[in-house]
Amino acid sequence: MEVEVGKSDQRSDIYNQLRMQILNLDIRPGERLSENILSSQMNASRTMVRDALSRLVEEGYIVVYPQRGTEVTLLDSERIRQSVFSHNVLEQAIIEEICRQGLTKTQIEQLEEVLNYQKYELNKENPIDFLIVEQQLHYLLSTFCGHEYVWEVFRTMDCDLLRLNYLQYTTFNYKTDMSSLTSLEHVQVEGRLLLDNLKRRDAEAACLICANHFNSVLWNAGTLRGIYPQFFSGQA
Repeated sequence: MEVEVGKSDQRSDIYNQLRMQILNLDIRPGERLSENILSSQMNASRTMVRDALSRLVEEGYIVVYPQRGTEVTLLDSERIRQSVFSHNVLEQAIIEEICRQGLTKTQIEQLEEVLNYQKYELNKENPIDFLIVEQQLHYLLSTFCGHEYVWEVFRTMDCDLLRLNYLQYTTFNYKTDMSSLTSLEHVQVEGRLLLDNLKRRDAEAACLICANHFNSVLWNAGTLRGIYPQFFSGQA
């Protein structure tokens, strides 16, 4: 039994490592993957690597072409638009429900803890870890009203949105002047404003902050596509 648990942990480690490398563009869109090379690099069996790749295929990070092999998917503008639409609709419903029922003291403390950790990641200037903590904040909101399974929808939809977010954070993470915010600082402020309005049970303001957060990805998509055309599919 211990052996089986160990194998399960190793499979998860391989999957998580590959997913992180794709998210932070160490493995770039369009790049080909070899089971043999990955197996050697990770000191793992081809079966375990194949299992991890299968999960990544399901989530849209990679695609298998007959006669061509396995490649990391290019960013698809339409999938990004649909992902943003889904977040806006579903998270707005979650926010409205939370504002109707109110946050408990424990829930507020949980959100504060995540935001404090996000600030810690902000100081480290590590966009990928910052991005993961940001997701945790939104996931927590869904658990507060019993809708955590909504994230199963996002799991198989968000691969392009997350990579675009990473590009946005790394490309625009600078100050235009002394009084401006970097892209990471801006998201940190949004999180604080979101929590403040949730505590006040102001659903309209909280929904606006959330929608603005996700829509900003679409607003920057065209610029990022112009900077990194090699990362995007042919469809605009």
